[in-house]
Formats: sequence, C-alpha cells, structure tokens
Amino acid sequence: MKERIYVGHSLQEVEELAVKELGIAKEDLYFDVLTPEEVSREEIQVHVMVGANPIKKAKDYLENFLQNANIMGYVERKMRDNVVEYSVSTDGANNILIGRGAKTLSAFQLLASLIVNQYFDRDQETGFVVKVDVGEYRKKRDEKLERMATRIARDVAKTKIPVKLHYMNAYERKVVHNKLSEWRDVTTHSEGEEPERYLIIEPRVKK
Repeated sequence: MKERIYVGHSLQEVEELAVKELGIAKEDLYFDVLTPEEVSREEIQVHVMVGANPIKKAKDYLENFLQNANIMGYVERKMRDNVVEYSVSTDGANNILIGRGAKTLSAFQLLASLIVNQYFDRDQETGFVVKVDVGEYRKKRDEKLERMATRIARDVAKTKIPVKLHYMNAYERKVVHNKLSEWRDVTTHSEGEEPERYLIIEPRVKK
C-alpha cells in the first residue's frame, strides 16, 4: 500500500499535500504524527498511509453503477493470490454492459483496476490483477481463445509455418500468450499498432 512521510508546518498542510500528491480522498488516508507534541519545532513529521479497502471500493463502484443505471443485478467478488475477479450478473442487461467488441466491459475492467491499484505504488509488486466479467462472457471468450490457440499451435509445431492471428485487444493477446508461454515447440509475439495489433504464433527456435 502507498505510504509516505511528509514534513509540514501543520497537520492541515500535510493533509492537503498528501491528498493532492496521492490522488486519494482524505477519508481514505491515515495520518500518524511522528513528531512528539512536547517538542517545539517549526515543522511536524507525519506518516501517511492508505486506510481504505481498495477491493471493496471497486465492488462498490460496480454496484453503484448498476443502481444508478436502474439495472437489476449483483456483483460477486472472488480473490486468488493477487488476482481479484468481479463477476457481474444482471436481469437482461448483460449485452449492454459488455458492449460491441466487449469495449464497455473492457472499460469497466480498466476503471476497476484503477480504483484498486491507485492505493499501491507503481514500483511495488503488491498490486492486484483485476478482472471484470459480465454474464461469464469473458470466461467463455477466454476458453474459446485458448482452444483456438492450442489448435493453431499444434499445426505450427507440426508444419513449422508461422500463423498470423486476427486483430486482438491487449487482454485477448495476453490470454493466448499465457496459454502458449510454456510450450516447447512454439512461441508468440505481437506486431502492428493498436487497434490493429495482432499475434503471431511461430516455431520456437531451439538453441
């Protein structure tokens, strides 16, 4: 979690500085004054720590969105290691939340990830991988991509001929790459520019 030590002339000054620099609401921060009160100094030293529950905040965001949009539904949260998954189910509005080409769903996932990981420093390895799914769309899509990747990888391993896949977003490319990352006979890499970036599955060059 984010932690800082600030020095200022007053607690109010430190609070304002921390909120501005960390980009986190004051009520989500914990301020611990390190300088003893009996010591007369022109400056005080304050340890600032995040006191919020980032996992719950992202879940609250998704639930509030459903409520404000008058969509009947619920959000289920699952955690495994540093991966947190939010599964959204609605009464007839799944397609709206998924959007064309899953762009709306991708936006929800990005926002949820930003909400969770704003409480962590970028150089720390303690952040979370955040996934959002609606009506198991992403789960089914991932399974389809993995089956396709396996089928094509087998052909490439057999024929030794590289195969260029269709355009995919960053998330989908990662699904395919992860699926084939431990294969001994093939490897993957990306080419092109967004939104027309694609993966190539090719024979692994053995050293």
